[in-house]
Amino acid sequence: MLKTRHALLLICAVVTSPVFGKPITACEGNERNLKTYLTIHDVLFMKRDTTRVAEFYAPSVISHNTDTGGDGARNVNTAQLAAMWDASRRNQPDRTLTDELILCAGDFVVVRTRIRNRDTIGVAGLPATNRDYDITGIDIYRFENGKVAERWGNSDLASMYKQLGHLVVPGPAK
Repeated sequence: MLKTRHALLLICAVVTSPVFGKPITACEGNERNLKTYLTIHDVLFMKRDTTRVAEFYAPSVISHNTDTGGDGARNVNTAQLAAMWDASRRNQPDRTLTDELILCAGDFVVVRTRIRNRDTIGVAGLPATNRDYDITGIDIYRFENGKVAERWGNSDLASMYKQLGHLVVPGPAK
């Protein structure tokens, strides 16, 4: 019965998820991790204040970020994370993130985010198109001692390339 209730909550949350405004949040009992994630969203994702990375992330984080084509886990430190956000600020100066759904379970926070940007610089070595794109991404954070210790992330890059007018060609099979 409990699993059914959680599944129904998730289905309802996704179906009714707002495009703008406050995200749908189900994190009862996980308020500490939720609060940390919401501060990360504000400080790092929106304000891009990279001087505060160590407040939110463990000294070594296991990253499963597939946005850059990663094949599994790698350890990254807070200096590498700060460099990533510095690059993001340079390469996507107009980017905004809007959380649509936040779910918490135990040490995990799962977030579905809408990512909007205008391509004024170019992506992946391609020329800038000056077009807007609007895609979604999902991130999963595992917390230890109040800090992110592990992260899985991906976003709909195929849709981004399509919206920017770039041809998406499948790569070789692995």
